[in-house]
Amino acid sequence: MKKNAILLDSSFGVKENQYPDVYVVPMEIIETSKIKTISYLDQVSIFNDQICEKIANDIDIKTSQPILGSVIKMIDKLANEYEHIYAFTIPSTISGTYNTWKVLENDYQMLKVYDQTMVGRLSEWTISDLLKANRENKLDDTYITNYLANVKNKRAAVLVVPDVSQLKKGGRVSNFKSVLIKLFGLKLIITLDKAGLLFRDKANKPEEVIKRSKDALTSLIPLNHNHIRRFVVFTNSKANKKFDVNQYLNILKTIYPKIKMEHVDLPSVITAHVGPNYFAFGMDLE
Repeated sequence: MKKNAILLDSSFGVKENQYPDVYVVPMEIIETSKIKTISYLDQVSIFNDQICEKIANDIDIKTSQPILGSVIKMIDKLANEYEHIYAFTIPSTISGTYNTWKVLENDYQMLKVYDQTMVGRLSEWTISDLLKANRENKLDDTYITNYLANVKNKRAAVLVVPDVSQLKKGGRVSNFKSVLIKLFGLKLIITLDKAGLLFRDKANKPEEVIKRSKDALTSLIPLNHNHIRRFVVFTNSKANKKFDVNQYLNILKTIYPKIKMEHVDLPSVITAHVGPNYFAFGMDLE
């Protein structure tokens, strides 16, 4: 038997077979109309571009946990191949997936389920680091627990949303706040960290948006240009043309001229909640 498997849901943005010994169970994307409800498997039967197109056409989209039967089937398969299964889910502050998977520990001695505070590339960095530890024969429950405790103090991201209609549909933004943001052309500044999804601030002009976004990050981790290990920018080619993400990107490049920046989309399960119009950036400190 192989020693360690890592099991994820699709909020990590990791594809099946992308990494050795890493397995992905898709979350559900649910399309609802007056006529019918259609359930898709994230990154299997629906992808980011399709979700963006549906939202742009005012089709109701929401997300749900991975199908429990599929999770159990995957764990049964891995239990026959690996000594240990280390499972990670979308943060418990925004989904019940962690609590559902955690219960399965009672039925599988080799299974350990962990909560973490990131999504997309930031959570993928976690998997990359854990795989390195696995290659060095360091990976076990103690290592993972210590790693996750440490990373909370050095990794964070901020999200800028100019159109909160999708957040409003999901009940995360009130009608009153939605009207104000639209009326004054404001951009909502949101962070996701160990405290969950927080509406930190709002601003209008790109320079002020980036300044306040950076201030929001500074409240979470001790920013220092010389200590940035990894930096990611989340942009979307399907964004509304009225929302020019390049303005924000150019300001960031001015602030961090020597930092190498990755450019990726948000995972589709997050796009389903915030809509296709967004700008986000995150970093990992040494």
